[in-house]
Amino acid sequence: LLELENDTSQMELWDGVFRGVHTLKSSSAMLEFTVIAELAHVSENLLDMIRKKEIPITQVIVDTIFTTIDTLEAMIREQAEEKKSDLTPALKEKGIALTQKIDDIVEGRTPVEKAEEVQENSSTPLENETDSKTHIVDKGQTVRVQIDVLDSLFDLAGELIITKNRIDNLISDMANKELKDTMTALDRMIKQVSENVSEARLVPADETFQKFPRMVRDLAKEARKEIDLVLIGREIELDKGMLDDISEPLIHLLRNSVDHGIELPDEREQKGKPRKAKITLTASRDENHVLFTVEDDGGGIDIERIKEVAVAKGFISAQDIETLNDKAIIDLLFTPGFSSAKEVTRVSGRGVGLDVVHESVKHMGGTVDIATEKGKWTRFTLQLPLSTAIIQTLMVSVGNELFAIPSNNVSETRDIRPENIDEIGQDKVIIHRNEVISYIPLNELLNIPRNEEQEFITALIMSRGETSVAIGVDVVADHIVNIIKPFDPIAREFRGFSGGTIMGNGRVALLLDIPALLGSERIREEKVIA
Repeated sequence: LLELENDTSQMELWDGVFRGVHTLKSSSAMLEFTVIAELAHVSENLLDMIRKKEIPITQVIVDTIFTTIDTLEAMIREQAEEKKSDLTPALKEKGIALTQKIDDIVEGRTPVEKAEEVQENSSTPLENETDSKTHIVDKGQTVRVQIDVLDSLFDLAGELIITKNRIDNLISDMANKELKDTMTALDRMIKQVSENVSEARLVPADETFQKFPRMVRDLAKEARKEIDLVLIGREIELDKGMLDDISEPLIHLLRNSVDHGIELPDEREQKGKPRKAKITLTASRDENHVLFTVEDDGGGIDIERIKEVAVAKGFISAQDIETLNDKAIIDLLFTPGFSSAKEVTRVSGRGVGLDVVHESVKHMGGTVDIATEKGKWTRFTLQLPLSTAIIQTLMVSVGNELFAIPSNNVSETRDIRPENIDEIGQDKVIIHRNEVISYIPLNELLNIPRNEEQEFITALIMSRGETSVAIGVDVVADHIVNIIKPFDPIAREFRGFSGGTIMGNGRVALLLDIPALLGSERIREEKVIA
């Protein structure tokens, strides 16, 4: 239907809608779902006239069919899924009214361009949350599995890894070749089990994305705006739990783009822009993070308007706001109760939205970044860490502490002598491949005393934007597979850590979030300069 709304001439699509409604009519009649059968029957008549080109296709016709599909879906959910003996009075009344409206259009009693809308009182597809089971494609090859069963299997796979690491630790000094060969085979099997269980939790991003085109279409229609929603990365497979959790923040961001970001068609035309705006929702992976971006080609963010609203609502004084840079001012949008809307609509204006996005993403251990150019575009980027994963890690020690770092964060390691570390102003640097790069001791980031007696320091070479940075540790102790568990909500407040693992000797090692730690260092440097 969304495709047909853009191009009503695609008769093969009308045929597909017709066949679906025809099948629904027959099935409903057989099961004695009278109201559903009647609504499907008159809808079938309307669609048949469209297929035969006996009636003009107007926006009213398209809107009526959308409303009909929503109503039929709500009816089926009540009678089939919720196993109610009859429809609720409100839904039955809506079905009867809609049946009469369509019948009047078919019989010519109501002009198709002037047909009145039936009041909406059923849930839209957006509100139909997906269940916690895997999608069935072919009954001969797949089965339904509760997500908590997969979670349990995943936990057991993690315990196998931890136990196997402990056994490795116990037999490390033994010279029994047969035992070590057996442990190598066991390691291979455990790795395969872990990978299979991890893959079983993965679902395409489209499981969440498919709800958004209809939502944006309805919001745009209500706001009298013309908008194309472009979805990128629908095929990328992500953890089921993460997709469920990210759904609400994405809904708020899309609503924000429709209501605040995109201009009205006439206004866009005056600015030399196409009348139809574009919102792009993208899912991608970056190292050990998942990225979601929502970008629109609307009016951008007005810094002066934010300052005006923030001062007027008492979030900050007029004197203090002048000391903030543009990024800090834009971040005020995440303040609870902040809204620049001049009037309250069904979509926004009550100061609820971006603060919900910020809190939700923070509780998932992620970050939100805003980039914008006034008059041209705005982009929100949500960066989320691995929720629960089995990954290759470098085990590094600083002083008496042991930490895990995702291997794919580190491009290479090298040993350096303390005397090879130079200073430029307040920054420490080293020469790496004929290039001067920043050197940051991990013990200083974490405020941990290091072993000063070591002759060499190990530098982990990592990317930082377009350049590299060296993170100094006492030693790289091991390179192993680890099961990483996320923190609970309280521990997530600690910047720089994204989970933990249990080592073979029973010690707990925290997984370092180096980008977050470097962000803390940058903030500290800015404060020192100020």
